[in-house]
Amino acid sequence: MSSAAISSSNPTKEPGYAEKDCLSCRIIGASAFIGLGGYAIMQARRQGAFERVRPAGGPMIAPKVTGILGTVFIGLGIGRLFMPPTRA
Repeated sequence: MSSAAISSSNPTKEPGYAEKDCLSCRIIGASAFIGLGGYAIMQARRQGAFERVRPAGGPMIAPKVTGILGTVFIGLGIGRLFMPPTRA
């Protein structure tokens, strides 16, 4: 197959062209990340990550990691909502 046939297979896209997301796609993606982050923070609170004194026999690091992951997912959701898409 020649290189001309390969390059003309998708004539509408130019090199460096990035599609923009529609508003509903951005809202759905952001709400999915924020919902996952909220759930992770709820689970971290249930495990005692935000208590000053750890419950006896409770896990030590897992609740803190869960809380950090929740915060990261909420940040990703906010970034997904407001950050412009990058060019490829």
